[in-house]
Amino acid sequence: MRLVTFSAAGSQPRLGALEGATVLDLGAAGLSLDEVVLSGDLAPLRDAARGAPRHPLAAVRLHAPLRPGKVLCSGINYKAHAAENPKAVMPTEPFFFAKLPSSVVGHDDPVARPARVSQMDYEVEFAAVIGKPLHHAAEADVMPAIFGYTLLNDLSARDVQFKDNQITLGKNFAGYAPIGPCVVTADEMPDPTNVRLRTRVNGRTLQDGNTSDWLFPLPRLIGFLSGVMPLLPGDIVTTGTPAGVGVFRDPQVFLQPGDVVEIEGVGIGVLRTPIVAPPPVAP
Repeated sequence: MRLVTFSAAGSQPRLGALEGATVLDLGAAGLSLDEVVLSGDLAPLRDAARGAPRHPLAAVRLHAPLRPGKVLCSGINYKAHAAENPKAVMPTEPFFFAKLPSSVVGHDDPVARPARVSQMDYEVEFAAVIGKPLHHAAEADVMPAIFGYTLLNDLSARDVQFKDNQITLGKNFAGYAPIGPCVVTADEMPDPTNVRLRTRVNGRTLQDGNTSDWLFPLPRLIGFLSGVMPLLPGDIVTTGTPAGVGVFRDPQVFLQPGDVVEIEGVGIGVLRTPIVAPPPVAP
């Protein structure tokens, strides 16, 4: 299933499923996507889908599909991305940084380029949604514990990130973690190792890669991470970004108010983020 959190005609956000250009209203199941991930049981949703009301996708608002407890992002996990970074050192084990839950927004939610930021960048990331607790997990136990997959746009303020190595601050301005448009359940995507990923800014393709270029595959990434901290249902772990980010292009490309960023993963869909000017600062 391709699960979403949506609202229609001013209603409260509720659970739905994408089916072509429509959204099945699964509100009758009485569950949120967070609760579904926690239970791991899709049977009530499949029951609710039979005869569920339908809404045109164009007539609803898609929200962040779930509210992750934590978001851990893998850095330098595509060989081509490492190659484009003149200062990159090929890691011998996975590298991670955190996105804070307060940075999470959904499809089509506008994100402001802060007044202090001049180098706002994009990164398409394929992400796994944890479905079962993992702690000190063997690599063989990782894939059965994944509930599904989504996309995350790892928006970054490079002039903050690269100043004194402020990765956490540069990655966590308001709205800097768009997620969506949906969560594709793992049974719908049995092979995450061959997924084409693209980023377009104002229609221009700037990233075009494939998860087959991973340095560390999912079992290695998530198994390693679980050896440091417990991973819980609803947590999100991303897998790095392909080559083509703005900071390493020649000439560099940074996001400006008025730009529209679209990240796409085949089998997942397109996550769109409009970039807007920051609100005026109160005197």
